[in-house]
Amino acid sequence: MTQSPTAPPMSGTPKSALKRPATLMALLVIAGISALSGLIGAIYALAGGRGLAESYATAVINSNPEELGVDELLAVTGGSGTDDVIATLKEFDMWDTLISTAHAELILKSILLLVFIVPVLLFTLLAINGATWARVLITIFAVFSLIGHLVAATSGPGLAMLQIMGFVGLATAIISIVLCWLPANGRYAKARKLAV
Repeated sequence: MTQSPTAPPMSGTPKSALKRPATLMALLVIAGISALSGLIGAIYALAGGRGLAESYATAVINSNPEELGVDELLAVTGGSGTDDVIATLKEFDMWDTLISTAHAELILKSILLLVFIVPVLLFTLLAINGATWARVLITIFAVFSLIGHLVAATSGPGLAMLQIMGFVGLATAIISIVLCWLPANGRYAKARKLAV
């Protein structure tokens, strides 16, 4: 009589029986929001193009006339407002240079955001199982992304959407750094490793 072979009992808990902790789900959502807010801000600044650069330059002229020397320009030309300043700048072929500078600044801010945001998004997607290496990389890039979010949040006048996305990104990046290292996430990662 032959006996059928039986499998040896499994050590540890099967992977399917492990329940993903709420803290890990919160990490995935919050880090995802942080990355997406930076991505939205970068796309907004890039897609705005020359029109956004013009409204940004006009808002800067309106908000800081003394700092930019606009009040002195108005006194010399006899103008009385932003439209007169812009007309004078156009007359001396300086308006296009100002717009090009504002547009370059917006592109630089977008690139700065994207350089650190894309890795946060990638490693957030890879952290679904709570792997320690993914949480370490989320932490590193989330810390660096604070620079991009801060630059976006402190953008000049006329860039409200970029500023809002910057503030959302700042808050969620800080929260995601904390969530990465909550004990439940570490226990879940260890349990998954032992279940292999």
